[in-house]
Amino acid sequence: MLTDPLLEGYRIVDSAGKNNLVVRLIGGLGVAAHNHRPLPPELEREFADIDLVIGRKDGRALSDFLVGIGYEANQRFNSLHGAKRMLFYDKENQRQVDVFVSQFQMCHSLVLEQHLKIHPRSLTPEHLLLTKLQIVEINRKDLLDVLRILYMHWNVDLPNECPGFSIERLNEVLSHDWGWFTTVNDNLEKVKSFAPTVLSQEKADEVLKSTHDLQQRIESSPKSTKWKTRALVGRRKVWYEIPEEVNGRA
Repeated sequence: MLTDPLLEGYRIVDSAGKNNLVVRLIGGLGVAAHNHRPLPPELEREFADIDLVIGRKDGRALSDFLVGIGYEANQRFNSLHGAKRMLFYDKENQRQVDVFVSQFQMCHSLVLEQHLKIHPRSLTPEHLLLTKLQIVEINRKDLLDVLRILYMHWNVDLPNECPGFSIERLNEVLSHDWGWFTTVNDNLEKVKSFAPTVLSQEKADEVLKSTHDLQQRIESSPKSTKWKTRALVGRRKVWYEIPEEVNGRA
């Protein structure tokens, strides 16, 4: 296994692909895989673990693949939760690999299986953004990742092989689920407060403009009947789940 977690993540994705397994990076490494312009040093952060997502039918095959290249499976966890999530460990680098199967289930649920082939190594930027903005108790590292996504993708010309940000795919989730919409919008307000504390005035202004634009486009998207019905209840009823920690990590 490689010492650098991003390079090791690339190795897993590329090697799995040669074995006809469609696996993609998510989490902080998924965000780091979208590197389309020079990154402000203020947005750099270290990565401890590797997070992946795989289609449902390929879960067992990926497990066999990871064990075959030297990872140790968490047998107890995987036997209990393997239909949705699996854990593996790299003893040499003391690094965990967390595999989500078909969907990302934390404070909210995000089905990903049909979107895995859009980007060659990672999730799309809008789905990465959702995995970060769904965190009700969002922390500094996740806010840094949100800033990085917006800085890398909003109104930035990208090469043809790197799909840009799709507001349509974002609104496929947010326009049909009031809870999702509410958590995302709450966290975008936190992003607007956080950006000026870590970025230069010029770069903070750029991200703030992007965030404001994003909020407007989310707000203006037509909402489903289900969304409108849940909105009548509002915050009187809890609209999210708090995930259990796994090995000290959520």
